[in-house]
Amino acid sequence: MKKLLLGLTVAALASTAAADQVGGYLFGIQYQQDNGLRYGLGLPLVSVFGGSATLAVNGDVSYLIPFDTGADTGNFSTYYGFGLGAGVYLGGGAGFSLYPNVLAGVNFNNTSDFTPFLEASAGPSIGLGTGGGGIGLGYGLRLGVNYRLP
Repeated sequence: MKKLLLGLTVAALASTAAADQVGGYLFGIQYQQDNGLRYGLGLPLVSVFGGSATLAVNGDVSYLIPFDTGADTGNFSTYYGFGLGAGVYLGGGAGFSLYPNVLAGVNFNNTSDFTPFLEASAGPSIGLGTGGGGIGLGYGLRLGVNYRLP
């Protein structure tokens, strides 16, 4: 997992010539290339209740596709795509998770270099750890701001 996260970080930082946007969202950062590929690294919400704390780190790779409705949408644009997230967690046990997902989002204020966005994702969540494993429905919400690189 460490190698995967390190590889994603190196790939994101090494390819600045093809970069379109760099941004941040609640508890994470992301790097999006102009070809639709996006790399993310985050600290998702973790449990601090019940006497034990859990630290989690996740990374994801997504492919974003503009959704062209043909209508004038003003200062926002929509997109959809798919991605694969992976994460590790420590505290009260240790584990690993995979999150293949589909996603949809909206970018606001496309006329500026700073673009707020809102995105939702859903898909199966597959976990394996010291306390066992399982498959369930995963979902996510990403709220943040992208900066268009010059």
